[in-house]
Amino acid sequence: MDLFDDVPAPSPEGMPPAAGPLPDIVAPGLDCLFVGFNPGLRSGALGHHYAGRGNQFWRLLFEAGLTPRLYRPEEDATLPAIGLGSTNLVARATASAAELSRAELRGGVPRLARIVAFVRPRVLAYTGKGVYLAATGLPDAPWGVQERGLFDGIADVAVPSPSGLARLPFEEKLRWFREVRTEIERRRSATSAIPG
Repeated sequence: MDLFDDVPAPSPEGMPPAAGPLPDIVAPGLDCLFVGFNPGLRSGALGHHYAGRGNQFWRLLFEAGLTPRLYRPEEDATLPAIGLGSTNLVARATASAAELSRAELRGGVPRLARIVAFVRPRVLAYTGKGVYLAATGLPDAPWGVQERGLFDGIADVAVPSPSGLARLPFEEKLRWFREVRTEIERRRSATSAIPG
């Protein structure tokens, strides 16, 4: 254990500081940055992303082939080593995303834009269609890869909320998390096909 484990690392140039109970899990050049509404109360209390008891995020990542094994919420800081990251539109923890106003959600977009400018991920995966709609201001959208990304050159993918409260069956959620993996692979192939 390092004496400075509890001292937050300084923010890299251009990266907004953490604004709530959870740090942004980011690094330049990620394959995918997952964007949630905000931390749940348990995640906020524990200081780890998707730590709610019924949350299926970590299982979905593993079964979709996005992680080499089943990770625990306590391992969230290691995600950038495998090309993944996590952030939220709103930093404050709530029992439910229904407690967030539309203005509060839209107010998180400029900070998300600064994070995206720093990270430049291949894919932004919004963990819930409502997260995507709040970020874009659109009235509706399909699941999966969107026709246009919110940020130039980055694919937007709307995946179902991994929350245990989301009523979609696990297999349906998994279908869309697999689409994230497919889009990452497609973008990697397109990049490697460009003559250097």
